[in-house]
Amino acid sequence: MKHLTIHEELLPTAEEMIGWIEQVYQQGIRRPGYPADQWAEQWAHEQFVALGLKDVRLEPVEVLQWEDLSCTLTVWLESDPQNTFSPPCFPIPYSASTDGLEGSLSTVEESEGRIAVNDIALMVVHQTMMTSVASRYYDPDGEFATKSQVVPFSSAIQMVMEPAIDAGALAFVGLLTGFPWETREYYVPYDAIQRPVPGVYLSKSDGERLKELMDQGAVRAKIVAKSKTEKVTTHNVIGTLPGVSDEWIVIGSHHDGPWASAVEDASGIAMVLAQAKYWSQVPQEERPHNLLFLLTSGHMAGGAGCQAFVNGNAELIDQIVLEIHLEHAARECRGENGRLIPTDQPEIRWWWVSKITELEDVVEDAIKAEDLRRSLLLPPDALGGRPTTDGGHFHLAGLPIVQYLTAPMYLFDPQDTLDMIHQDSLVPVTRATIRIINGMQDQSASALRAAVRE
Repeated sequence: MKHLTIHEELLPTAEEMIGWIEQVYQQGIRRPGYPADQWAEQWAHEQFVALGLKDVRLEPVEVLQWEDLSCTLTVWLESDPQNTFSPPCFPIPYSASTDGLEGSLSTVEESEGRIAVNDIALMVVHQTMMTSVASRYYDPDGEFATKSQVVPFSSAIQMVMEPAIDAGALAFVGLLTGFPWETREYYVPYDAIQRPVPGVYLSKSDGERLKELMDQGAVRAKIVAKSKTEKVTTHNVIGTLPGVSDEWIVIGSHHDGPWASAVEDASGIAMVLAQAKYWSQVPQEERPHNLLFLLTSGHMAGGAGCQAFVNGNAELIDQIVLEIHLEHAARECRGENGRLIPTDQPEIRWWWVSKITELEDVVEDAIKAEDLRRSLLLPPDALGGRPTTDGGHFHLAGLPIVQYLTAPMYLFDPQDTLDMIHQDSLVPVTRATIRIINGMQDQSASALRAAVRE
């Protein structure tokens, strides 16, 4: 095949990509199966058809949908039951529903038969730790030596309620005192595992007030947390383009999100659409392999859509040269006086890349060519058994992967708004992805898998 270049005139502009993000964001809360998510499925399907993709289809995916209906918490000193405190709260996703549960408050360690109260802090990750587990990194400004990042998980990751459940607690109150901004609307866990007891979150300031009350003596509380869980059918959105080989490159992201969620993952939808628009205009002989564009459902329900695609397309798996996942064109933020303040910088970029030297070379070259600073190339098992991406199931299936993700602190919060998009990243990440796809022209699925390092 001839040397492949980027056709600059075929690239979507940043303004066009922002327009796509705005359309998705304006539909409202996009949790799996919600009306806004159903709209996103149909809209993405229409975009694929309009771009001339082939075999455009909606593949059904069953997910366990969770919907919060109402939530109240009332607390009082046992010595003064007439003087109550009722801070606003948010029901913890997939926690049990209750019309009214009353009990004494206690620490998690002493919570058997009581309501457990626990502080929750987001983890601070130092970049020297990340560079120590990275395969390679691109940091021409030398920031990583001193820089740290607040990520959107506590040390418990999604198991925020489990210590209390294991201790025999009746219910759980999570105090978001370790968050750099005021919020109670933290959409974690999102693993679609139903918890047997109710749980609610309080903001930093209300959590501190509750702790002050507990310091004064024995405290009781009543929780009303009404929610609904039901199985619903959502859809993966798929379209293809023929290339010069019989094998495939998959380019994916997810279309659902915890809130209206501009970064998580309206930006991912836009980055996949950008690839679809570009490659639909490129002659077939310049597409190194067949291309499959995939927008999965149910990321916020345990990654159901990605898992369904991998499990339901067994005949395709051995023909996949590479799976590329594109998530989160995010601006870095800082917490200031209880508010989130966006900066002009991109959030730290994580590129999860299979342990294949030739693939790492291609990705590193693409990152440097587009000057995508603050980039880390991470082996898939750098932070555990799989990448922290929606597309992690592709790695578990043994496929070579390149999965782009940023992890801003606000990822699961309704403050993931349009101004959190790092607009200046959109086109360079699109160009870098094109470079990576072009770099696969002489690769095969079998050769790449044979090259994986232990």
